[in-house]
Amino acid sequence: MQIEPLVSRSALVVKKSDSLHDAAVAMMERGVGSAVVISDGKPSGIITDRDALRVIARGADPKALTVGDCVKRALRTVTGSIDMVEAANIMRETGFRQLVVVDDAGVLAGVFSMRDLVVGLLQERTVTA
Repeated sequence: MQIEPLVSRSALVVKKSDSLHDAAVAMMERGVGSAVVISDGKPSGIITDRDALRVIARGADPKALTVGDCVKRALRTVTGSIDMVEAANIMRETGFRQLVVVDDAGVLAGVFSMRDLVVGLLQERTVTA
């Protein structure tokens, strides 16, 4: 099964210049664990609630830091045409809990999360049972 029908289309988007505090508040208000960082109209990174917690736990002021200060890992994007198993393998290999999904032009299409993977696996199991 391709991930396309499972992709969350309403991804939270932030800019590198946004404060870590504002990004964390936006994630909390939306009830999501990540936000896609956009530069020049395309995804350039992802910041997670875990990233924010790490910074705060070290005693840094989240209002004084930008999202760009906290995004360190290389972004791995995928298209919606990949298979769930391939997406799961990418998540396992990279340690990412979310994958940024782009269209053929590299523009943000959504986010595929561990939760989306579980939903897809349960749907497949129900269909084949």
